[in-house]
Amino acid sequence: PGELPPVGSPVGPPVQTLEGVNNMQRPGILPVGIPGGLNNTDRPGILLVGTPVATPGTSTAESPGRLRNTVRFTVQRDSEQQEIEERRRRAIEDMRRRFRAVYDQNGTLRIRGKTVQAKVADLINVNSAIKYGAFGSVRICTFKGELMAVKEMSRSSNLDLWKMQIMDLEVATMTFDCPYIVQTYGYIITDERVLVCMERLDICLNGVLEETKNANIDEQIVGQIAVSVLIALDYLKEKHTLIHRDVKPSNILVSSTGIFKLCDFGTSGHLIESMVKTRQAGCRLYMAPERLAPDAPEDYDVRSDVWSVGITLVELARGIYPYSLLNNDCVFSEILQGEPPVLRQEEGFSHDFVDFIRLLLQKDVTHRPKYRNTMKPEDSLLENHFFKKCLRQLENEEVNVADWICDILTIKD
Repeated sequence: PGELPPVGSPVGPPVQTLEGVNNMQRPGILPVGIPGGLNNTDRPGILLVGTPVATPGTSTAESPGRLRNTVRFTVQRDSEQQEIEERRRRAIEDMRRRFRAVYDQNGTLRIRGKTVQAKVADLINVNSAIKYGAFGSVRICTFKGELMAVKEMSRSSNLDLWKMQIMDLEVATMTFDCPYIVQTYGYIITDERVLVCMERLDICLNGVLEETKNANIDEQIVGQIAVSVLIALDYLKEKHTLIHRDVKPSNILVSSTGIFKLCDFGTSGHLIESMVKTRQAGCRLYMAPERLAPDAPEDYDVRSDVWSVGITLVELARGIYPYSLLNNDCVFSEILQGEPPVLRQEEGFSHDFVDFIRLLLQKDVTHRPKYRNTMKPEDSLLENHFFKKCLRQLENEEVNVADWICDILTIKD
C-alpha cells in the first residue's frame, strides 16, 4: 500500500474514467496527459551523425544537402524524445515522493483536538448518502460515535488520477485552520481504496438548485456565499500559494447551521511567481476565457478563479447557468466571443451587487481584480464595497442562512 503502483498495472476494481463522471459534477474535464515512452532503448528512427542515407536512385554524394537535412531532423527528433522521457521520469519520481509523504499519515485521524488511529473496519456505515464529491462516492459513517462523511476513491495506476487524488489529500489536510474550507479528519489508504474522512455537511449548492427546481437564491444569501468562497480562495493563495481551479456550485457545500464551505482540491495547482500552468484542469463550463482560448498563453493566475466565482454567483442568483447549454461548442463559443453575463437592477438586484458581478466577469483578465492588490489596495476584490458589506453581515450574523437551508433540507427529506 505504501508504494505507487507501476504504470499500466491493474490495481483494484476498474476505475471510472473522467469522461464518465457525472456532467453536473465535472462537465468537460479533459485529463492532463503525461507523455509516454519510458523505454530509452526503443527510439525508432534514430540516425547516428555521419551515417550515409540514400534514397532510391540517389546517392549521398549527389545529395549532400538532403543528407544534412535528414541528419538534422532525426537528431532533433531524438533530442525531443529524450526530453519527453526525462519529463515523464521526473513526473513519476515526484509522484512517488509525494505519495510516500501522504502515506506516512495513513490511518491517522484528528478529531476535535484528539489524534486517533483508524482502520476501514472502524467506519460504521449509516443508511444515508450524500452526493457531493467530484470523483468517488460519498457516504455517511460513524467512527467511535462521531458522524462523518467518507469519500471513497479507487486506487489506480493512471498517473493523472493519482495526481488528482494526492493533491486532494495534500490540500485537504493542510487547510484545517480555514473555517470556509471543508475540514478533513484524515484518510485511510488500502491496496485498492482511498477513504477520506471529512466533516459532514448537508448539501452542495448544485443540490440546492436541484431541490428548489432552479429557483433563484436571494441576493443576501448569495452575498454570504460570495464572501465565504472568496475568503477561502484568498486563504489558499496567501497561505499555501494554491489556486483552486474548479470553483462551481457542486464544490460549495452548506451545513444546516448556515455555513458555506469550499471543497474538492483534486485539480488545485501550485502557484509559481503567482502563475500556474495546466490549462485543462477543472470544469470548462466555469473556466475563464483566458484558459479556454486555443491561442492563449499557458500561464494564468487567481483571476481565472475570480471568473469562476462570478459565473457561479450569477447561476445561483438567477437559478440557471448563464450560457446556452445546447452543446459544449456553443457554450465555449459564447464565453470566448460573446459578452459576459450581467445582472441588472431591473431584475431586482442592488446596484452594488450588479457592479460586483461586472468586476468578476471582466473578459479582459488584466481588468479583472485579484483578491488583493498591494500596489492599489482600493482595487482589491476584498476591498470592494459589496464584499465588505456582506462580510459585515456575516460577522454580525445578520443574514439567517440557517433557516433558509433548513427549509430546503425539509423539502429534500
